[in-house]
Amino acid sequence: MLKTLVALAVVGTAGAALAQEEQPVTRDRLVYNSNDYVSVMGGLAVPDSGRGTDTFGGNLTFIFGNQIHENIAVEGRFTAALLETGRGNGSDLYQYTGGIDVSFSPFDRRDEHALTPFALVGLLTTADDVATAKLDDSSFGANAGIGFVTKPLFHNLRLRAEGRYIYSSYESGFHDFSVGLGIELPLGREREKLTVIPAKVETKVVEIVKSVPRPIVDTDGDTVEDAQDTCPGTPKGVRVDAAGCVLPGQVLSLRPITFETEEARLRPNAQSALDIIARGLIAQPSLKIEIRGYNALSGAAETLELSQQRADVVRAYLIEKGVPSGQLTAVGYGKKQPKVARERSDDDRTLNRRVEFKIISR
Repeated sequence: MLKTLVALAVVGTAGAALAQEEQPVTRDRLVYNSNDYVSVMGGLAVPDSGRGTDTFGGNLTFIFGNQIHENIAVEGRFTAALLETGRGNGSDLYQYTGGIDVSFSPFDRRDEHALTPFALVGLLTTADDVATAKLDDSSFGANAGIGFVTKPLFHNLRLRAEGRYIYSSYESGFHDFSVGLGIELPLGREREKLTVIPAKVETKVVEIVKSVPRPIVDTDGDTVEDAQDTCPGTPKGVRVDAAGCVLPGQVLSLRPITFETEEARLRPNAQSALDIIARGLIAQPSLKIEIRGYNALSGAAETLELSQQRADVVRAYLIEKGVPSGQLTAVGYGKKQPKVARERSDDDRTLNRRVEFKIISR
């Protein structure tokens, strides 16, 4: 009787454990497949007083953009604007504008910053359709503006807002302004739901059976399970695709790789960080890495040649640890792209005397 009760209790416990084990595990991950994006905005047009129209008008803008660099995008734009003179019935002035802009931002707009500000400049051509047909004409011009996009709010949609100054050569030349608010949608970038369903485990109950759910193993911590990770050994903090392979174009600053003042000798704390990078490169031999050497902004000996020596020292260290030389390129950038723009302390100068890694291809 006692054994029967124990067996029943064990069967019930095992059944509950199996039911729990079969529950799917869902994780969220952003996947990048394209650098293109589109935007639609409604706006307020503020025309030059010399046009003889109302103080404000309305416009609708369509944008197609392509991010050609981490901080630079090229955008094609079409805007239709509607202005009123208040004379007669109906609308008196339609404007149709097409242009090309170059946008600059301090962050990679593919990342999920709360706000990514940008500035833009560009050239444009405008067709003015005036109620008085003899005033219809086309003109050329330029514009400049500032704005921001937010991180994805829902279904990968972002909020976009901007303001522009617009010069048109129409007649004697006009100075217009415009503000807009709308949405921006990245193309080919989507939030992927990865669902892992643990395999069913058949158990044979004798007297006591302890069922242990199979854990999800992610050895390198890149959010891709080892069983699906085709590129193991990825350094922590690196963006990867759905297969766990490193995305090219990103710059790695995993931990400060710093140097002694005005020297190309690694500090002890740098070697442990380089050991981690070496293991990742050995595990993924198709990766091509550019080692970037930088200098502090102050110091007579902080030269471009010294930054090249620092990059070469890191390359030699990684090769010594077993990384094939064909994976590594060393380039000195001198005092370009400082981490700290205004050095006020030794700590600031230490952060600028560094080496970073850019993934070129895989």
